[in-house]
Amino acid sequence: MALSVRKVCLPRNLNFYLFKNNYIIVLSSQNPVRYLRGSRHGFRRVLGRTESKFQELIKSVKESSKKSVVNTSKVPDTLLKSTSPKDESSKISTKLHDTPHEDIHKRLDGIITPLKNLTYARQLERKYGKCLSLLRMFGERLRSLKMPIALGADKLPCPVELMLPSTIIEAYRNQDEFSIGIGADGNPQTVGFFIESLEGALKNVCVSPDNLVIIKNNHKNFVKDFENYINSSIPPTLQDGDGSYWKSISMRSNMAGDIMGIILLNNQGLSPKQIQQEKKNLREYFEKSGQHYNLKSLYFQENFLCKAANDQSPYELLFGESYIIEELNGLKFRISPQSFFPRNTNAAGSMYNALKQLCRVNDSTTVLDIFCGTGPVSLTFSPNVKKCIGFDTCSKSIEDAKFNSQLNNLSNTEFIHGSPEAVLRDIFTCDYHSDLVAIVNSSKVELSKTAIRFLRECKYLKKVIYISTKPRTAVDNFIRLCKPAGSESYLGKYFVPVFALPVDLCPQTEHYGLIMMFQRL
Repeated sequence: MALSVRKVCLPRNLNFYLFKNNYIIVLSSQNPVRYLRGSRHGFRRVLGRTESKFQELIKSVKESSKKSVVNTSKVPDTLLKSTSPKDESSKISTKLHDTPHEDIHKRLDGIITPLKNLTYARQLERKYGKCLSLLRMFGERLRSLKMPIALGADKLPCPVELMLPSTIIEAYRNQDEFSIGIGADGNPQTVGFFIESLEGALKNVCVSPDNLVIIKNNHKNFVKDFENYINSSIPPTLQDGDGSYWKSISMRSNMAGDIMGIILLNNQGLSPKQIQQEKKNLREYFEKSGQHYNLKSLYFQENFLCKAANDQSPYELLFGESYIIEELNGLKFRISPQSFFPRNTNAAGSMYNALKQLCRVNDSTTVLDIFCGTGPVSLTFSPNVKKCIGFDTCSKSIEDAKFNSQLNNLSNTEFIHGSPEAVLRDIFTCDYHSDLVAIVNSSKVELSKTAIRFLRECKYLKKVIYISTKPRTAVDNFIRLCKPAGSESYLGKYFVPVFALPVDLCPQTEHYGLIMMFQRL
């Protein structure tokens, strides 16, 4: 028998305290019994009581309050057991086993797909409202800078098109990454997403993606197959806190249903012989089982550090093709493990088609494709412009972009590996006598202040198209493009917003993309 004493004045940062005599004091965030507050040593006074004195304390607290603030209850035996590392995994398993399966998956749904229960029309309406609020805030900031921009009756800085919908609203993600850790059933090698645990000793619990509507079925099949494999391979290790030697798995797929799998192993003292044997086991297992869900290639990455760079831990192809091919608006793109490509292929295709109409380019236009990735923007614009120059900080993406240009027989594209600041400085030393249009795809990272300065100083640059998948973080760059010359050392004539197009790139979620067109008038 143990006692649970509630609302006693003890330190607020203590959740519970286990006494030598198996008494437990459970605390709340409030301390209504103020006369017990005493001095800074009140906590030790409570702990120093004998059992008889402790009972007297309980009695006095009851008598001094109209409402009972003290409850006695039995404490589960599991809380009174040893908490040594040897017993840690069994205790975690016991506590998490009682978590309802439906509840934990509903919680994951609420985190990953919060708009799942809304009709798609309602989802678009909700996101469109968020976009309008953001643009109104942008307009107010422009007005505070005394920009010569007249806000309309709707307080918007420019015309806003209706949100461009996605043609596919479920099972649209072509790239996913999953962690490995302790699941709700206590399995230490569960594959899925981590969410905060409401019960038990774990801070986070790993939940499988089975019920998520935005994940493709063949991705789910690979997850389940990998979970079956690792539960019969290297035993888990709980000491490092990540739950397993296995760090994570990721996958990339195309519209044809082909999958590229990538497995990350967290090396925790495994010998080279053990690593080689595990690679062999992976190859033999997935070459056979992967045929059921179109696994075309499997990569392996050994992680020696917590956050090892890819050049320190390169990807190793275990079997299959070194890349998969995706089609977008009639163009073919090579996808490798590290290359950037939009996660929703259909929505990206619609967005790039709308982008062509928005830009109104011609055969004398040169397009600067900033953060080009594998080159979808450059390749989309290439047949209708004089030249496309794409650049990116990821060398693998540039390699894929060059390959994709040759694959589609396009000769007026150029791709450069480097930061926007370095490449823009070199490009603008050339004398362009034709239109220049810059397209910024800030899906991975926002453009720096220095790069914005180079764009402002280029006299031949007529338009800037800014594509952002996180519009709120891009507003500062919108402002920098529009600031009057001379403020914050910005030179060159300012740009003004002339058009906005919101795009639904992630149905079932709160996320949306925004295309902003800026032009010098």
